[in-house]
Amino acid sequence: MSRIVRYEFTGSWLWFWFCCVTVIGIPIGILYLLSATLRVETEMAEPERFVSEYRAGRWHRA
Repeated sequence: MSRIVRYEFTGSWLWFWFCCVTVIGIPIGILYLLSATLRVETEMAEPERFVSEYRAGRWHRA
């Protein structure tokens, strides 16, 4: 069975951008982005169909 791998940021976008705006906070913002990002693997029978529907905007989360 084929697998779809995607990444989701679960942190606060406000905190991330605040860190990136300040020069000293850029390394902290990058570390925060890396630590708050999850890797989600989903096994599917037809991953090509899923990708085409996702790109067309017809896929919705259940």
